[in-house]
Amino acid sequence: MENPEPLVFQQSFQGLLRALGDDLDDACVGRLREAGLDARGSLALAYPLKVWVAALKVAAATLAPEAPLDEAAAVVGRRFVEGFSSTLIGNALLGTVRLLGPQRMLSRMTRNLRTGTNYLETHIEQLGPTRYELTCRPVVVAGFYVGLFLAGLEASGAKHPSVQIVRREGEEAVYDIAWS
Repeated sequence: MENPEPLVFQQSFQGLLRALGDDLDDACVGRLREAGLDARGSLALAYPLKVWVAALKVAAATLAPEAPLDEAAAVVGRRFVEGFSSTLIGNALLGTVRLLGPQRMLSRMTRNLRTGTNYLETHIEQLGPTRYELTCRPVVVAGFYVGLFLAGLEASGAKHPSVQIVRREGEEAVYDIAWS
């Protein structure tokens, strides 16, 4: 069976637009339109991955214009969780994350990420009681997931979470995830 086209669902774009908050001005709306997203119109049910990546880069440049892409994307990732939590699906997912706690949330990461896409896969390996190595693929902007995972860990009750990119190979990113 052929792999389906990688798609990012409407609720992810809703979360991204909400992450922009007051920074979603006319100039940002214009850059998003050039990226393939009409931020002022009705959102489609899903968009191709290339539209997500382009919109994510616009959001990163808007929220952290002086930072390198991965650092700026981490800012977007953290704010995305706040924005995503105000969507119907995001609110349900964050409620579940709070109940699960950090370990069980990480064990369900592919399922969690699949609420917003049809393509992301993860593999988790426990390195210690509160330390994990998480492999995610395909990843285009690795920094976004740093912010996303940090905010998710905080929402799950993890104290002093840390997320570092330890390796990038093609479309695969490996993250060191820990908390105290």
